[in-house]
Amino acid sequence: MPRDLQKFPGVVAAFEEGVARGLHTGLQIYVSVDGVPLLNAGLGDATPGRPLTPDTLMPWRSAGKPLTALLLLKLLRHPESDLKLPLSHWLPAAADSDKAELTLFELLTHTAGFPTTDTGWPHASWDESVRTVLQTPCQLPRGTAAYHPQSSWFLLGEVIRSLVAPDNPQVNSFAEILRHRLLSPLGMLNSSCGIPHHQQPDIASRLPLLYERQQGRSEISPAAGPPWLVSPSAGGNLRGPVSELGAFYEMLLLQGHSHCGQTFADSHIVRLMTTRHRTGMLDSTFRHIIDFGLGIICNSAMYGPDTVPYGFGRRCSAATFGHGGAQCSIGFCDPEKRLVVAWAANGFCGEAQHQRRNQMLNEAIFDDIGL
Repeated sequence: MPRDLQKFPGVVAAFEEGVARGLHTGLQIYVSVDGVPLLNAGLGDATPGRPLTPDTLMPWRSAGKPLTALLLLKLLRHPESDLKLPLSHWLPAAADSDKAELTLFELLTHTAGFPTTDTGWPHASWDESVRTVLQTPCQLPRGTAAYHPQSSWFLLGEVIRSLVAPDNPQVNSFAEILRHRLLSPLGMLNSSCGIPHHQQPDIASRLPLLYERQQGRSEISPAAGPPWLVSPSAGGNLRGPVSELGAFYEMLLLQGHSHCGQTFADSHIVRLMTTRHRTGMLDSTFRHIIDFGLGIICNSAMYGPDTVPYGFGRRCSAATFGHGGAQCSIGFCDPEKRLVVAWAANGFCGEAQHQRRNQMLNEAIFDDIGL
């Protein structure tokens, strides 16, 4: 066992219990305090007989949403006022849609009213998904709190494209823009939004098998391969080592600055993103009260530490923010305790089982580091 894992017996025990229960075969985890890594490890197997390592390219799913949100805020010239402009200002194609008057603020706080729209991802192209979202009627009144897994994020990604493409027509896909404007500048060189076909032979040995629960049994998930592996989704298909997701949160911890002192985002943008904007509202998707910043979840343990979905743990400070990924991952930052955590498992084990796993792992982290 690696030396750093020896200092995390609770994490190892929680992982091994998950293996015994058939929830996953591998886990990747990163923990730092004040920017100093305490744990960067892989546990178990990525595929039968091949260990999962810190370099394995793990699915983050919705844990990648905050990256899209920060990039958008960084691109806006006047964020506070621009967030209030109608969607049709940014996307002319939205003018004839029932979403024309929705704002970026509503999209980022999950109050736009179309959480269940089927985008066609991963089988549809990006342009087809955007058209589908615009043409499909909203399901809920504007202002209703309802987490949008994917639909609104295609529109946010399209707004990002509209802001960047005029200046750089050679880099016009969302995945390319994210790589050039956020991932590469932050040194997240192994992370991506979808993995193109031509890159897959070179990184095949770093891809894990993924599993999902079917009628109480663990089966190999198609999400490990095309088209799920390939197709970009601004709100649901980022992949990479979780240490790089941790690096993103370490930048937020430093109010937009890297460890070497370089500025990636203005501190005002970071504060705007991580401030509670949607508070005390029952989320009709999660069926629980959850507070949101802009594209990020704020610690909502005050509404039920044992019941809040994708929570950060009982001992996080109220200022903690982050985001989980459906049934597999989480990343968060506790600015008061200077703590950053990111982990991802290779098993989509169902919501109830995952919430239990999420609680066990997060509590074990706090136990093991003595916070």
